[in-house]
Amino acid sequence: MKSLVWFRGDLRLDDNPALRNACENSEEVSAVFLFSPKQLSLHSEANIKVDFLIKNLVLLEKKLNDLNICLTIIESEGFSFDKGYISNLAAKNNIDKVFWNNQFGEDELHRDLQVSEALASNKINYESFDDQVVYKPGTLKTGQGNPYSVFTPFKRKWIEFFEMDFLDIDYLYQKKSKTDHISNVDAFNFNFKQTHKADMDLWPAGEEEAIARLQNFLKDKAINYSKDRNDPIIDGTSRISPYLALGIISSKRCILEALKHNNFEFSSGHIGITKWIDEIVWREFYKNIMFSFSKVSKGQPFQDYSKSIKWRFDKDEFDAWKEGKTGFPIIDAAMRQLLHEGWMHNRLRMVVAMFFTKNMLHDWRLGEEYFMQNLIDGDFASNNGGWQWSSSTGTDAAPYFRIFNPITQSTNFDKEGLFIKKYFPELKDLDKSVIHNPPTEHRKYCKYPMQILDLKESRLRAIEAFKTAKN
Repeated sequence: MKSLVWFRGDLRLDDNPALRNACENSEEVSAVFLFSPKQLSLHSEANIKVDFLIKNLVLLEKKLNDLNICLTIIESEGFSFDKGYISNLAAKNNIDKVFWNNQFGEDELHRDLQVSEALASNKINYESFDDQVVYKPGTLKTGQGNPYSVFTPFKRKWIEFFEMDFLDIDYLYQKKSKTDHISNVDAFNFNFKQTHKADMDLWPAGEEEAIARLQNFLKDKAINYSKDRNDPIIDGTSRISPYLALGIISSKRCILEALKHNNFEFSSGHIGITKWIDEIVWREFYKNIMFSFSKVSKGQPFQDYSKSIKWRFDKDEFDAWKEGKTGFPIIDAAMRQLLHEGWMHNRLRMVVAMFFTKNMLHDWRLGEEYFMQNLIDGDFASNNGGWQWSSSTGTDAAPYFRIFNPITQSTNFDKEGLFIKKYFPELKDLDKSVIHNPPTEHRKYCKYPMQILDLKESRLRAIEAFKTAKN
């Protein structure tokens, strides 16, 4: 049998069910990746993420070539054209079956339906798999048969039905029969222009790097993850989210390796490891939300009442937020980290998003889009879920009257001001007693801007706006 593997958000060999099943059932295997600058732009994918994508495609091609599997890159005009590219390539190469791993989102589901219909009309078989989640989306239900919209009971059910067989993912690939095709990755013109200013040395490409990061984290940092994860100056997180976002490592691999370090326990043992596993399950939770409630894929809030919120917009404030000039050091340092690294510490993502949607009272969709445009680990489901949580418009959301005080958050989680000083060296001479909210004379001396808003007044304004919408 001759098979075609359609790579999408799964740029790896390890724990790749589509590739594995193709290799197990076929003498000849080839692969394809559809590269669409238009689609990437339409989905607000960050320039740094596209940079990372291309680097990983180059390394993936070399690993596939070692198995006699050629990888063809085809430039696509967008999702609506993909049915033609895949069905024509399959027919041209006399492919018997096409394999792929599923993605989430309304556009992706519609595209895959079109591709399936096109293949079926050409009498070409196909099979798809769920590689980003442990359970098929939508299968975990409440006692009333509804999809979960709160994380804790979702996780409880997730653990209740978990079987170790789910993590039977180790597989030794064997070389396939050589084909007449030649990979075109080196010759393909991605026409990529780097516009981001992030340090790519922070993010080496490849599966080996992803696995090494995972193992180093579990060996050296995971034990203290529960207490270190909220301190942005401590390198206490795994930093594998960019690799998860492009499928360079799988969530199952992460869970399996974590369980090995915790006597295969989910709820006991090292609290740092169990807490980190929670973060992986959160990603699955948000993908289930996107699958079960299509409105969140269409720019709509999960909480219907919040459609009535009268968001304000002030271009000067919006620009100050993006440029790290709000006058709140922890907010500004976090936004500088985003631009310097293409990544932001998770605690700060919540603080920044809540400041944007509550204190500034700006529409969460604007912040969500800006993050996607700048994050190397931009994941539609997780980014959307995080922004809707912070803005109190989503599932399991913070109550609308719960509003982080950025100065309190700063003093609690960056006690010495070291994170602020790292990304705002203009404030490096300030003592920890004033760095979180510098007095006017210090701001003038350091040429640091005044606050763009009053925390107390803006908090009351947000509460009133949400209360009015709710009533």
